[in-house]
Amino acid sequence: MNYYWVRVFDYSNERDQHDKGTMLDEFYLKGDDLSRDAAKQAVRDRYGGQAATEIKFAKPRKSDGLYAVVMDSEKFFYDRFYLEIDTHCFWCHKPIKGKAAEFPHSYGGDVEKHIYDLDDPETVYFCTYGDRRAYERVVRNSVEGEYQEKQAGQGGEVCGYIYLIYNRAENKYYIGQAKHMPFFRWQEHVKDGAKGEISDMSFSVLTEVRRDRRLTDEGNQKYLNSIEAWWIKKYQHEGHDVFNIAKPHITIDSLRQRFNDMIAKRPEQAALAL
Repeated sequence: MNYYWVRVFDYSNERDQHDKGTMLDEFYLKGDDLSRDAAKQAVRDRYGGQAATEIKFAKPRKSDGLYAVVMDSEKFFYDRFYLEIDTHCFWCHKPIKGKAAEFPHSYGGDVEKHIYDLDDPETVYFCTYGDRRAYERVVRNSVEGEYQEKQAGQGGEVCGYIYLIYNRAENKYYIGQAKHMPFFRWQEHVKDGAKGEISDMSFSVLTEVRRDRRLTDEGNQKYLNSIEAWWIKKYQHEGHDVFNIAKPHITIDSLRQRFNDMIAKRPEQAALAL
């Protein structure tokens, strides 16, 4: 994708001299195969009358006139100019809607990063700069602690996390898995709306699943899937109303036996088919 930043100026040699002139328009263009010449034609097509025929693409040297500056740009600046968001404050959960660039934002993957991809799933938004400072203060203050360890995956030692969403209004639970700390999975659930209103939901991590260096990635994923199934079935056995539509299975024999011993065969409960 090619991006261009376009600014259009009214220039008067006597008035403006060494200045650019008076800016009359500013916009961005993008296209998979958009060349500079095609971008210039798009500028001409944007206007009508004399403006379309007389516009130049360099500042006049000794005369007056209308001219455009067409510069290479990037996705970040295009999104900053155009992108609209409809989401929730990542700190206080208030709804926020409008031009993305007007809201404080941060990048969940790296709070030291200063330029963000505004529509990246890991870019989070805040309703005030105070909320952003509060969020980043928590992250930075936890560099030596649990948050940093989990966010970084403890140097590859963590396979994933099993998380819980509880809808207080409906008294329902949802259990899921995530490769990294699940803040952004939670945000996706909030945007989706299927689990309820943000004001009714609470979020927590049930367990951290460590990586077994003796297993392949496939083997570790199989274990993570089985642990997710364990927690879903555990909540179902305990009589909770669980959102999960899928009926996962514990596919590891040793875990299946443990589930039967620890959960399914409690004296007051019947075994559940695994």
